[in-house]
Amino acid sequence: MRPSPPEWLIERGLQKTTIVAVHVGGCWTVRKSSRCIEVSQAQALHALRQQVPACTRCRPDSALGFLA
Repeated sequence: MRPSPPEWLIERGLQKTTIVAVHVGGCWTVRKSSRCIEVSQAQALHALRQQVPACTRCRPDSALGFLA
C-alpha cells in the first residue's frame, strides 16, 4: 500500500533557500519534486500570511479558507 500524501507542502527554490509556493499535499504539479517539504496546516497558513504564493493549480489558500 502507498502511504497517503501529506496534507500540505512547501516548495523550495532551486537553491533550497527560498520558498516558492504552498501546495495541497496531493498536488499533481509537485508530487515527485525533491524540493518540497511536508508541513503542518499552521505552517502552511503562516507561509501564506508571509506572502508566499499559493499554487494556482491546487489552490491551498481556498482549501485553508485563507483570504488575502
